[in-house]
Amino acid sequence: MRGIIFVAVLASALCAASALPVLNRNSLRASVAKVANSESCVNNATHCTCVEGALYRPLIEIEGSSPKMCRLNPEIEGNKCACPGTALCEKETFSCSKWKLPEDVQLNPEIEGNKCACPGTALCEKETFSCSKLQATGEFNEFGQVACTEIIDATCEKANKPEPCSSNVNVFVNGAKAGCVRNVPVASNVDDAYGYGDAKAQNVENVQFDRINLRLIETTTNNEIHMCVIYGNWKLGEASHASDGDVREVRCKVTAGFPLNFEIQDDPGDVYGGDGTNEITTFHRYWATKSDGYCIGPLVGDGSGFRAEFYDLDFMEGLNVQTYNEATTGIDNLASWSFADHVPAVALRPDGRTNGDESVVVDFQPTCSC
Repeated sequence: MRGIIFVAVLASALCAASALPVLNRNSLRASVAKVANSESCVNNATHCTCVEGALYRPLIEIEGSSPKMCRLNPEIEGNKCACPGTALCEKETFSCSKWKLPEDVQLNPEIEGNKCACPGTALCEKETFSCSKLQATGEFNEFGQVACTEIIDATCEKANKPEPCSSNVNVFVNGAKAGCVRNVPVASNVDDAYGYGDAKAQNVENVQFDRINLRLIETTTNNEIHMCVIYGNWKLGEASHASDGDVREVRCKVTAGFPLNFEIQDDPGDVYGGDGTNEITTFHRYWATKSDGYCIGPLVGDGSGFRAEFYDLDFMEGLNVQTYNEATTGIDNLASWSFADHVPAVALRPDGRTNGDESVVVDFQPTCSC
């Protein structure tokens, strides 16, 4: 919303308000380590869900057997380790990081021979490696034994996904995963999911009052991702908080490894900086009966992700992460994060809202599926 700066009836009070510095306050902002791409298992153009330290169930050579015989290791539960069609298994149990691939992922067509996977789970190594393996050469007998041969320097190859995914994003709040978001699909116009009009967002479906509402959009004509931020819900404000005179304040900094562009500015008279650079900043002030926000994009769908830091927050309760509901074709709330649950009460206002010094960091990492 245009907030208090643009309301004529409060012109005298707002002259002082408009003179407020746009620089950060001298508040202590939390230092949060950037969430690694591997948290969403992004490897160049390969997007998938990560399984760290997945254990294999190998064949065990029966000592002294001639010809060589093997049995399955009874101590390790779960999938039998094999490359489909060849029953190749590692000689020794080991752990390594693996990609868990969705159904649409293609195996690299340039790699001849066996593709590395554990049957039924489509687990594939992140990187090519070699190790000694045992290959079952027949059927298991009634004693659980099978003829086998040893293969020296057998290889398993990583999977290759030619096209990056863009329909889901993992969201991390202060480094902890808040949830996996399904992007809101629109044809080509981001405003279809924001509805900017009359100096506010008209599409406030499930938008929460006094919270930073995060909504990720996907334009289906080009599979590009966009982020919309909506501060507050003016409809709830008009209905229940018409006499509330507190002025909400939010500053934000968004950083990425690629240029960021403003697509919607609610309102243009608020403070926006860095358009077209790798770091943009915003400063919004609004009343309970209004709302504010912006949209940025398109965001590069190469899996590199981006970060938003919200700081110098006043009269805000927390965050609300939204997601698309395919069943209802509506927008649902996925996760709510409250300062009252993470900040000592003495640092907040009596009602649990921020007092102008608090901050929160949100990381966004694309993934193929939730």
